[in-house]
Amino acid sequence: MPGEMPAGRIRITMEHFLALTHDRPDKEKWELIDGVPIMMAPPSLVHQRISSNIRDMLNAGLAIAKPQWRADMEIGVLLPDDDRYSPEPDVTVIDTDVELGQIYATRFYFVAEVLSVNDKKWMLDLKTGYYRSHPNCVGVLFVRQDCLEADLHVREEDWTIRKLSSVLDRIDIPAIGDIGRLQDLYRHTPLFKS
Repeated sequence: MPGEMPAGRIRITMEHFLALTHDRPDKEKWELIDGVPIMMAPPSLVHQRISSNIRDMLNAGLAIAKPQWRADMEIGVLLPDDDRYSPEPDVTVIDTDVELGQIYATRFYFVAEVLSVNDKKWMLDLKTGYYRSHPNCVGVLFVRQDCLEADLHVREEDWTIRKLSSVLDRIDIPAIGDIGRLQDLYRHTPLFKS
């Protein structure tokens, strides 16, 4: 069944996850997905450029449509009363106002992930369900880094998914608006087509 973790994985709580990752080197990126701690692969340069492009495109759109929101990279999101998840999307749209010392965002409006070849379908399905369960989230974007392709999940009356595969496909997000073309996500990478 999609979204199910493979058998044999041991689940832990957020408290155990924080204890496990507390003394790990800063260069390691860990996420807790449905109670399973997962060390993420180090991002490639293309991955980082795509993430930066997404952040910049979102912030340009947010400055006009929602100045009270801001897109930032590598922010952990944490829903209150859920100790099975602690993902860290590549780009997250949160409130502009944050508190000193704040580590996690407990309210988010949009998330984007640049996919790695190591990402497993079951993990992406679980993350998608988690993001879409947040009452304030209006969209989720999964972007491939090996070809020009993305899946845009948007919440209007219900959730719909748009497959973006043409360089001219527009990225139109509810409450934020049109932030650009699919090809703009790949600017300054070998995949960019001028």
